Amino acid sequence: MPPLTNQQLNEFLNSGSIVLKLGTITEDGYPYVNPLWYSYEEEAFLLAGRSKARWVKHIISNPKVSACIDSPTFPYTRVMVEADAEILDPAWTGDWEHWAHRYMGEEVGRKYYDETKHMPRVLVRLNPRKITTWAGPGWHPRYQD
Repeated sequence: MPPLTNQQLNEFLNSGSIVLKLGTITEDGYPYVNPLWYSYEEEAFLLAGRSKARWVKHIISNPKVSACIDSPTFPYTRVMVEADAEILDPAWTGDWEHWAHRYMGEEVGRKYYDETKHMPRVLVRLNPRKITTWAGPGWHPRYQD
């Protein structure tokens, strides 16, 4: 279970259509997990969501979040993130077409983007405080007797 190198981390986070599972805290103090499209740029994660999304409201109340990005098949790769969320733009209409292509394919993604690009989104940046990575099978030595 070796950790990923910086190059492996960048390649993993920028490959394929793996979603980021964002953990926020509800008003009642319970965890709330939501799968989201993301991009990883300059050692931070960018997310975009609707202003009425629960996870956006949670971030406004408490910007401390966690995230998991992992591959669903063997050999498993996992990235766990502890971060402070920052709302960059509460009514963002910037270019997110690359996300639509990445997660939906070029044809369907272009259609979805064209039909919804006029709808503002909340642009959020996750500033990691801690990133833990590992890949492959096995147990970390701290779990062994």
